[in-house]
Amino acid sequence: MKQIFKILSVVFIVVFILTATVACTGDKDKNPDDVIFKVLHISDVHIQNNESKDQKAFDTITEMVEDSDPDMIVVTGDVTSEHDNESAFKKFCPFIESFKIPWAFVFGNHDAEGKWGKVEISDYLDTMQYCIYERGDEFERTDKEYPCMGNYYYNVKDENGKVVQTLFMMDSNMYGYDEVNDNYDLGYDKFHDDQIEWYEKKVKEVALSVNGSEDKVVPSLAFFHIPMTEFKTGYEEAKAADAVLYGAQGIGEDYGIPYEDDDMLETMLRLGSTKGVFVGHDHMYNFVVDYKGIKLAYANSCDHNIYFVLKKGGNLINIRRDGSFDIIKYEKGFDGEMKKVEVFD
Repeated sequence: MKQIFKILSVVFIVVFILTATVACTGDKDKNPDDVIFKVLHISDVHIQNNESKDQKAFDTITEMVEDSDPDMIVVTGDVTSEHDNESAFKKFCPFIESFKIPWAFVFGNHDAEGKWGKVEISDYLDTMQYCIYERGDEFERTDKEYPCMGNYYYNVKDENGKVVQTLFMMDSNMYGYDEVNDNYDLGYDKFHDDQIEWYEKKVKEVALSVNGSEDKVVPSLAFFHIPMTEFKTGYEEAKAADAVLYGAQGIGEDYGIPYEDDDMLETMLRLGSTKGVFVGHDHMYNFVVDYKGIKLAYANSCDHNIYFVLKKGGNLINIRRDGSFDIIKYEKGFDGEMKKVEVFD
């Protein structure tokens, strides 16, 4: 199933917010000197090869970069949904490169639908000076039209060279393949078993390398495009308990979750490494919830082209020396003012 984006009406904007931003309590007095690495998470830029519209997205990103001065930028997919994705990537990548900051990329469900497939996009990303994207291991897929590509990780180290956090970048795939009818009409895809096995293997490899034992896992964060089923479950449980850390629930795409559940979240819980998951995909959601000890966070999309969303922006993730992290939400409203909201639990 290939989703067709449509510009939403102003009437829809009025009704899509079901809950308001929630003020939360927590430790607001942490020492800022403990922050050793800052990640700016952006998603869903949706370059349209339209100079004036694309510039609005670039202005929003520039404002966040200049304010946060991040050590890394992570782009969780849907740089574009245009058929001429070659031109879109050749517009977006030099823009991000201009900051001269290392940046990571994972595929969204729309990036490879156009003239360029994942291989061609990967070839182009390989030419970027500051892009840390890796094609990663190959995975078995029933379908060959949309290969799984771009699963890799980055170790954050302190001033002494000790690994304090691992950042996992994963391809959440595109559309579920229906073998019986030979089509992609199942809905958004999920993580496949061999990807989940890859994640577990890498968590244990890092633990063994850093701490001398596969069981002594290093704290980690995960970045991908399509949210896991537990984003919906987590939000609904948190809302019922009045425990939403931040955010608003939108209507329109049913959270953008896969057509069926997978075992990625269960694997994360069993291993105990990943404590934060950051996604994009569904522009109508921007919440952060704590689900069984893992913070599940949408990004405020950077999209100025496809949807009329009330708050555009991203996530600033402050990684601390002890492997813990904080989240700051950037949100830019229709008045053009960029605000920052600290998320506490």
